Amino acid sequence: MNSNNNKKELRRKAILNDDLLPLLVKTSVPTIIGMLVMVIYNLTDTFFVGILNNKSMTAAIGIVFSFMSFIQAIGFWFGYGSGNIMSKKIGENEEKEAEIISSIGILFAIVIGILISVLSRSSVLPLSKFIGGSASENLLNFTVQYLKVIIISIPFSLYSITLYNQLRLCGNVKDGMIGLLIGMAVNIVMDPVLMFVFKFGFIGAGYATLIGQLTGCIVLTNLSRKNGNIAVDLKKVRINKDRIYHILAGGMPNFSRQAITSISLILLNVVAAKYGDGVIAALTISSRILALAYMIMIGWGQGFQPICAMNYGAKQYDRVKKAFRISVICGTAFLVVSAILLYAFSEPLIKTMSKNKEVILISSNILHMQCITLPLLGYFSISSMLMQNIGKYFWASIISVSRQGIFYIPLLYILSNILGQFGIYLLQPVADVLSFLLAVIVARKIKFANYKSKKDII
Repeated sequence: MNSNNNKKELRRKAILNDDLLPLLVKTSVPTIIGMLVMVIYNLTDTFFVGILNNKSMTAAIGIVFSFMSFIQAIGFWFGYGSGNIMSKKIGENEEKEAEIISSIGILFAIVIGILISVLSRSSVLPLSKFIGGSASENLLNFTVQYLKVIIISIPFSLYSITLYNQLRLCGNVKDGMIGLLIGMAVNIVMDPVLMFVFKFGFIGAGYATLIGQLTGCIVLTNLSRKNGNIAVDLKKVRINKDRIYHILAGGMPNFSRQAITSISLILLNVVAAKYGDGVIAALTISSRILALAYMIMIGWGQGFQPICAMNYGAKQYDRVKKAFRISVICGTAFLVVSAILLYAFSEPLIKTMSKNKEVILISSNILHMQCITLPLLGYFSISSMLMQNIGKYFWASIISVSRQGIFYIPLLYILSNILGQFGIYLLQPVADVLSFLLAVIVARKIKFANYKSKKDII
């Protein structure tokens, strides 16, 4: 127990005192690896299903992903909400309160996960139609088949996402990454084994996801009991109004961003359905490829978060500002290089996931347009994380939902009605520019160093 406490104290001192750039690299590398594995996992499903050479199957993967994106949003809600407050409490030397918050976040994940799984399984056909699977009979059949299996994994997904974010936000990004990495590695390995060796075909990708999620839960639970982490312990649950508020309000920006992304994907699939399965497949492939760069950027930003939250809890406001500036500069530089490379090698990347000429052409057009505005997402994403970790939940939520909600959803209907199919290609770049401008305006107006009461600090 004493060794455990020493590790926690050493981690706290490092985050509050070490040089920022090396510290940011140290905290972000594991999350970047975790994000990269997540992207590779998403690409792997699409890659192996693409071998079956059926664009309806590829489209079904994208449609079910839009639903699971919403489920993940709930996990991020509980994980970020509890993990963010846990980090602040550790910064304030209130260890027992951090343990209570951890247990509440985990309890929420388990109960809500089981409830959603049961409700979704009882209405799988209407759910498949609702999320955009009714463009054709083939697409609907494949969506229903895949969704039936994925639904079983929902409680495990919520649990692992919540625990992963608690570990990460409390400074132990390495253990969180290891748990995530092992679960996803199992998923990636099981994809070809189940699909081709055991001849499960298309549905094997779904069972691989389920096995990977279960593995991740087991590994993360074991790691939570080691290395100075706060262990999963539901006996410590002590629910009160204040704790629930800070978990739900603190995680709302992440939930809002991820949920609105899921909703926008569902609406996009519905609007794109009139142009055929090929367009939906192209949207799925191009988004997977672009995620290579964007999710690495998110991983970099997540390395900034425990530094921001813990230093904010310790009232080291200048250090928070400096960490923000370094994170934005490095993140934007990475995205500029990524945009150039993705633009130049778009067609070879697309061909790894589809041999259909129509899908390749449409995917290439979409990807080229999105590369132009990709560098703007560095400032956009890190400014939202800053607002969240300093307790400006409202503005963090506004920035978070702007890209895929406030601007994206109205533009989806405006541009598609005016420009038709080309409007769908132009949609994300226009939304990116507008959300970047909003983030700049909000981040420059918010001041967080001059507080008059303790209320403002949390």
